[in-house]
Amino acid sequence: MTSLAELAREHTTLDRDDIDHLHRLTAEWAFLADLCFADLLLYVRSSGGKWLIVDQVRPATNQTMYATDYVGSWADGDEAELIERTADTGQRVEGSIEIDGGGDEINHARMLALPVRRDGEIIAVLSKEWKVRAGRPLGELERNYSFIFEEFAQMIEIGTFPFAGRVADSSAAPRVGDGVLTLDASGTVTYVSPNANSALHRVGIQANPVGMRLAELGFHDGTVRQAFERREPIVEEFEQGADVTLLCRCVPLVTRGETGLEIAGGLLLVRDVTELRKRDRLLLSKDATIREIHHRVKNNLQVIASMLNLQAGTETDDHCRVALRDSQNRIRTLALIHEKLYSSGDLAEIPIKDYIEDLTSSLFRSLASDADSVSLQLDIADVLLDINAAIPVALIG
Repeated sequence: MTSLAELAREHTTLDRDDIDHLHRLTAEWAFLADLCFADLLLYVRSSGGKWLIVDQVRPATNQTMYATDYVGSWADGDEAELIERTADTGQRVEGSIEIDGGGDEINHARMLALPVRRDGEIIAVLSKEWKVRAGRPLGELERNYSFIFEEFAQMIEIGTFPFAGRVADSSAAPRVGDGVLTLDASGTVTYVSPNANSALHRVGIQANPVGMRLAELGFHDGTVRQAFERREPIVEEFEQGADVTLLCRCVPLVTRGETGLEIAGGLLLVRDVTELRKRDRLLLSKDATIREIHHRVKNNLQVIASMLNLQAGTETDDHCRVALRDSQNRIRTLALIHEKLYSSGDLAEIPIKDYIEDLTSSLFRSLASDADSVSLQLDIADVLLDINAAIPVALIG
């Protein structure tokens, strides 16, 4: 699929800084889709005046409206009209749109178009698109999530979100469904989602967190303090108590005050990764054990090769001595395989080029009667072989 940057360079007059801004926005906006329970699409104006979809994201907290990827498609109909009005007025616009319901069916949905600003200029339009589901009022969680989304929507409109600087890799960071806490400017908890509350219970915090600071609860608050001080998202993994490992991401809410940018609060996403880290440690332990086994097998094979070497030195029968030398070289070949396995990053595969170069050099020194007058030249493809294929290859000849 064509990337945002490629589409923007091909169809728009946006400069590099504008494209970087949009790239940072789409690198961060997955949690925004989760918060508003809706699909988000990003539109840019082409050189010809039409609006092009350059990226989209689906919510993990709700069913998507779009099974199809529309990146690279052009806006038309009601969508194009709403986007154009937003770009012209500089204000958000909401209206009804028609979407493909499959076959000949046409469904109606709602669309909220937000201007995306950088340095005061509108460089794109972000749309929130969702189906209206009548008959059920919003619950507390949905109301709080909608309020948080509104805070970030305002930041997008004034240009304080996404944050400046390098694009952070948020792919492994907690998502909204893992657990959400909201904080005010002083770091006091204002809302805790049910999943976040469960995570707090697992670390022994039974008290109602609302109205208290994290430090008062006995919860590590370094992630929040760093995010507020640096005014950028912070991801941190830490041990909370003796048995629980948490992965947290704090995204500060920034507003424009009389004296400049001010912290209005923050969004703290929390994921319990205890079991994941236990599995990681188990895999590392198994990895270290396998490496140690390969190391010991290599050492034992070298001992056997040395014993054969001693025996060959005492033999007077030429045929017997040749047979011992041949066995010695084959054992050294196997030892070299195990050496490559425990010293490489992959315990199941070895780089055959490096292996054969080391092997032939060793055999050349062992078998060549006049190594100084004979040159060894190799032409080997740089490929990986698993151990089941590497051993037969090594023993050929």
